[in-house]
Amino acid sequence: MSLATGYVSPSQVARRVTEHWADQNLYCLACPSPHLQPAPVNTAVLDFRCPRCHAEYQLKSKSGPFGRKVQNSAYGVKLRAIEQGDVPNYVFLQYSRVNWLVREVFVLPGHFVTPAVIEPRKALGPQARRSGWVGSNILLHALPVHARVAMTEGDRVYAPGLVRQRWRRFAFLGQDVRARGGWGADVLDCLRKLQAETGMEEFSLQAFYDRFERTLAARHPANRHVRDKIRQQLQVLRDGGVIRFVGRGRYRIVA
Repeated sequence: MSLATGYVSPSQVARRVTEHWADQNLYCLACPSPHLQPAPVNTAVLDFRCPRCHAEYQLKSKSGPFGRKVQNSAYGVKLRAIEQGDVPNYVFLQYSRVNWLVREVFVLPGHFVTPAVIEPRKALGPQARRSGWVGSNILLHALPVHARVAMTEGDRVYAPGLVRQRWRRFAFLGQDVRARGGWGADVLDCLRKLQAETGMEEFSLQAFYDRFERTLAARHPANRHVRDKIRQQLQVLRDGGVIRFVGRGRYRIVA
């Protein structure tokens, strides 16, 4: 707590202490780098960067469990970042203000941040310094289970090798330009829902259209070729080893 000497605001104290903890303990999930470097002061939407692979991370810390949503940056800026594939990876750090112990740390890879899990906040009023500014929320409750990569849970600290293995499972979504704009993550989410609903590993392209075409059209209203994008994303998932094409418009989920 000596790190917070001179700070009065509880939020400033918490930020100083948690950022120091992150600087000392976080490592890169995208490569073998054992540490991250703090970003220059006042860098927008970025707190840490990997010195080896340049993966970017933003820290979100809270005393107590995270709720259904977490405040984030400007809504329009966030949507453009999603479209361009420039969303940082989010590190969620839960700590206890009573004894300053870390309770949970999990990472949300940037490629799982889609328009479906971002909502606009109410615009700032006319008396605000940034009148009309619209922020955003990350909807944690809308994230699929596979979008969270746990580094710690309760008293358990996972080995870096295991954490990176879990990260690599869907890392292809952040590397394949075809999956940008949240399309790859959205189609994967729909695939998991279809699997849970039917209890089957094999499905037809037509069944996928029937169940999710409207859902994906609503998530991506600017796209007028939804079926084309679905077929493209199924190819992305096939190349990523999640599904296999078995012929005659049918696919099998293999991972």
